[in-house]
Amino acid sequence: FQRSTHLFRTELRNVKVGCASCHNPHGGEGGKMLVNYTVNDVCYTCHAEKRGPFLWDHPPVRENCMNCHSSHGSNNPKLLTNRVHLVCQQCHIHMLPRHSTTAGKPLDIWSINRGCINCHAQVHGSNHPGGRTFTR
Repeated sequence: FQRSTHLFRTELRNVKVGCASCHNPHGGEGGKMLVNYTVNDVCYTCHAEKRGPFLWDHPPVRENCMNCHSSHGSNNPKLLTNRVHLVCQQCHIHMLPRHSTTAGKPLDIWSINRGCINCHAQVHGSNHPGGRTFTR
C-alpha cells in the first residue's frame, strides 16, 4: 500500500510481478529464499540496463540494489529508501562543503527539485568518456 510499488497487475488485471518473481517458496539459491544468489541478480532479470558494465560505475550499485531501493514498496519515487537527496547524503555528506555549485548556499543543491539528480542523472553508472561524475 505504498505510493511507489512494483506494478503487480496490468490494466487488464493480469499478474505482472508476483512474490515468486523474486522469491522461491521452496527455498532458493540466495538468502531470504531469493530465486538467484544475490539481490542484484534478481533485480537484473527485469532491469538489465542497470547491470552494466559501465566505464564509470557507482560502487554501491554494484554492491546491492537495496542500498538505495526498497523492493517491497516505498512512499518515495522509484522505490527509494528515502527522498532522493537524503539517499545521496547517506554516503556523500562530505561533498557538501567543496561542491562547485554551492555558491554560499549549501542546502540549495540538496533540496532544489530532485536534488543531486538534477545534474548527476546517471547514478547507476555511465559509459560516456566525460561521465566520471555521472552527469551524462
